Amino acid sequence: MMRQYKLLLQGFLMNQILFYRSENQLTQEQMAELLHISPRSYFDIEHGKYCCSAITLIFFMLILSKADVLDFLDEFRLRAERKDTDDVA
Repeated sequence: MMRQYKLLLQGFLMNQILFYRSENQLTQEQMAELLHISPRSYFDIEHGKYCCSAITLIFFMLILSKADVLDFLDEFRLRAERKDTDDVA
């Protein structure tokens, strides 16, 4: 059961990070620096090879505004609740 949420988070986070990078016109290297990870690790996250660590997620949230963090969490909650509803149906 937890695996489905990990996959949900992985895809959601990948899209959020890509959107942030695009909106702020940052390179992969600049994003890696902001997230305190290697450029290779960032590339792997961006391309869905694996989900980021908890600390990388925290660093991502720290570069967002408070309002954007709340939006991020609200959107993930909606997706998780939708997944719960889909699984029951």
